[in-house]
Amino acid sequence: MGWFGRKQDDGRDGHAPSLVALAQRALAERGMETTVEAPVGEQPRLVGTDGRVFLLENLASQVHGESPSVQADMVAEHFDRMIQAYSEPAVEDLSADELRQRIRLRILSEHTGVASDPTDLDYARPFAPGLVLGLCVDYPTMVSTLSGPTLLRLPLGTDELFALGQLNTDDEPVDEHAEIAPGVFLVEGESLFVASKAVNLPALFGAAGFGTVFAVPHRHLLLAVPIRDASSITAVQTLAGLVVQVLADGGHGPPGGVLSPLLYFSRHGEVSAVSGFDGETGAMRIEVDERFGAALEQAAAAV
Repeated sequence: MGWFGRKQDDGRDGHAPSLVALAQRALAERGMETTVEAPVGEQPRLVGTDGRVFLLENLASQVHGESPSVQADMVAEHFDRMIQAYSEPAVEDLSADELRQRIRLRILSEHTGVASDPTDLDYARPFAPGLVLGLCVDYPTMVSTLSGPTLLRLPLGTDELFALGQLNTDDEPVDEHAEIAPGVFLVEGESLFVASKAVNLPALFGAAGFGTVFAVPHRHLLLAVPIRDASSITAVQTLAGLVVQVLADGGHGPPGGVLSPLLYFSRHGEVSAVSGFDGETGAMRIEVDERFGAALEQAAAAV
């Protein structure tokens, strides 16, 4: 990304400070002294004297390409929000009623909980190839992903939390819900749980007897094609092109990182991957398995 420990190369300011320097200065101005750690093979991070770790990769995506003054303002605002979040009550201190209001179901990469994000997600439930379902608490200033040990200390049981989290995620607002091409629908918004609405597709698109092909390239975006008739395969091809475009767009990378680059087919509560990538060219290809092929044949015959 070129932001960690290097100067900008866009020609606007050859002496612009690195993101690490901006972040360290912003934290110092807020009374938090930090040191820089650079684990082998990972991006640099800041570690406070109290042991808090400040990861910078997502922040780098947000500020990339902005002018130095805008970058400095964005970094300051980021840490203002983070410090404000420290005043929020611990998850274990929330009452049952507070949990009922704040719990959210969230689709996560199955790789969440390793490397730079060590949250213990052993309780996560499978959703689709490469994706699992976890639980989050939605605070006014942050979202906290629940760990397995924390889950055991809460006043509500796991099954109830998953059920309530589903209902609350279904109710999360979206900024846009539109048909952007024949048969192709987009659902997008600022909420971190927009993509997670894919767990309950009928709530968005109504019943789809032949199933739905969908994609969740990042946490703020859901793209879907309810299978209706023979023209749906063309819509799925359009969907594949849109996913490739989203993943390659702008050079900033998807907000929060890539959730999944794949297309999925959902029918009768079962979700499977129906795309892959060419080993030589890297191009996306649609893979029609038995379930998906049967659905397309049934939809064409029903017209």
